[in-house]
Amino acid sequence: MNTKQKGDIAEQVAVLEALKRGWGVLKPVGDRLPYDLVFDIQGCLVKVQIKAAWFDELRENYVVDNRRTKTNRRMMIRAKYKASDFDFALAFIEKLNVFYVFPLDVFVSYASEIHLVETDKRPRKPKAADYRNAWFLIQEWALRKVTYVESPVKFGEASGNGNPEPSPLPAIRVTERCRDLTAGTLLR
Repeated sequence: MNTKQKGDIAEQVAVLEALKRGWGVLKPVGDRLPYDLVFDIQGCLVKVQIKAAWFDELRENYVVDNRRTKTNRRMMIRAKYKASDFDFALAFIEKLNVFYVFPLDVFVSYASEIHLVETDKRPRKPKAADYRNAWFLIQEWALRKVTYVESPVKFGEASGNGNPEPSPLPAIRVTERCRDLTAGTLLR
């Protein structure tokens, strides 16, 4: 099985996981965008990059490349992802049916590869272990987003000459991310 097929399998398993959580799933047309899927969590859209991990027999751990790879018939170009490319990266280990759920800033903080250690033989816990099946991070991120409207003039205020004027359009101000739904239950 080639890497493209492994990536397709990882995407489909991610779709299934999202649907089990009650999230909507959107799939971009083509593969030119820096993200593979978009999760719709109560109206908040979360861009997700999916990576399939491979087993490094020498190091006895799983590896994911955290760079963008573009190919054509003549060459392969790898480049670092930008902060605007996606919100989360999901690294899938097919053999174990495990996802590592990395926020973008964590994902790009690694040099060029992320090593996922699936053994208890190490004296200290690897940094990536905190993100093993951490789907709740995506939901918490989406539900913390807040959107509200702020008006510079109180509605119904009259102008200086006593004649009411139509209120100006409210200034829309987006803070944090989507909307305040933190009272809801988080899936872990």
